Amino acid sequence: MDDPTMRSDLTRRLHQRAVVHGTIALPAVPGMLEEYVTMCDNVFRGVGVHFTEEQLDQLRDALARQLAVAFEASSRSSIVITYDSPQGLTVNYFVKAEWSSIEDAYDAWKATREPPLFGTEPDARVLSLAVAAGDPAACPVLDLGAGTGRNALTLARRGHPVDAVEMAPGFAEGIALEAERESLSVRVLTRDIFAAADDLRRDYGLIVLSEVASDFRNVDQLRRVFELAAQRLAPGGRLVMNAFLPRDDYIPDASARELGQQCYTSIFTREELDAAAAGLPVSLESDDSVYDFERSHLPPAAWPPTSWYERWISGQDVFDVEREASPIEMRWLVYARGD
Repeated sequence: MDDPTMRSDLTRRLHQRAVVHGTIALPAVPGMLEEYVTMCDNVFRGVGVHFTEEQLDQLRDALARQLAVAFEASSRSSIVITYDSPQGLTVNYFVKAEWSSIEDAYDAWKATREPPLFGTEPDARVLSLAVAAGDPAACPVLDLGAGTGRNALTLARRGHPVDAVEMAPGFAEGIALEAERESLSVRVLTRDIFAAADDLRRDYGLIVLSEVASDFRNVDQLRRVFELAAQRLAPGGRLVMNAFLPRDDYIPDASARELGQQCYTSIFTREELDAAAAGLPVSLESDDSVYDFERSHLPPAAWPPTSWYERWISGQDVFDVEREASPIEMRWLVYARGD
C-alpha cells in the first residue's frame, strides 16, 4: 500500500477500534501545569484522540484545581489522571488529588525499605561539634527529627544526655527500644518538632536538625527553629542544620520550590535564612558543603551512607543534571547562640 492517504485512512480506522485504559500519576507541582497538559495531550494523541483548544482548556482547568488541592494538602501529594478510550476516537478522563502525611510517608519507608534507611554512621558534622563541645555530660543535646536515631544514639553513647523528638511512631519506637537495650540517657518524644516545648530543657549545648529542613514548606518554619534555638540553647550553644541552598546566582522559581518539596528537597535562599534568624541571639558560624564535609570526614567504608545520598544532597532529585551542574546543594549551617 503506497498511497499515503489510504494509509492514513486505514490508521484512523485502526485507532477507532482500539480500546485503551491508562493511569498517569505524578507529584503535584502546580507551577508545572503546562507540562501536565502537554503530557496528557501527547498520551491522548498516541491513541488517536486530538483535543481541540476548548477541550485542552477544560483539561487545564481540571488539572489546575486538583494540583492546587493536592499541593496545599501535603508535600507528599500526587495528581492522578485515569483515562479510557472506548471504541471510537474519544477519550474519557478523570483527574483527582491524592496525598499522605509526612509521618505516613516515613512509616511507609520503615515498613517497605531495607535498612539502614539513612546509613549507619552519625553525621560527621554533628559528631565533630559534639567532640568540640568537651565534656559530654555537660553538653545536653536536642535532636529534632531524630529519624532512626543515628545521631541521638551515638551521642548518648558518648555520654551526652539526649532528647530525641521524632514524629514518625515507627522511628521513635526504634530509638526508644535501642536506648533501653543499651541503658542510654535518651528521652524520646513522639511528636512534631513544632509541638509545645514546655518539657524541653533550656541549657542544650547542641541542637541538631539533620535532614529535616529539607521537608519544610515555608520560611515561617525556619523562623520557629531559630526561635526554639534562642529559647533552649545555653549561651555559647550551637544549632547545626542542613538545608538546600542555591549555588552561584541561581534564583529558584515556584516550580523548582514545589518540585523540591515533593522530592524531600525544600529550597531556601540565604536571604530567607537571614530573615528567619533576624533579631534573635543566634549568628551563623560556619557554612559548609554537606557533600564535601561528609565525604572527607566519614569513615571511607561509610561513604556514601546510602545509595541515594550523593544524588540527593547534590540536588539531583530535582534537577536532572550532573552533580557539578546542579544549581542547588545541601549545606551544613552552624549557628551559635550569643551570651
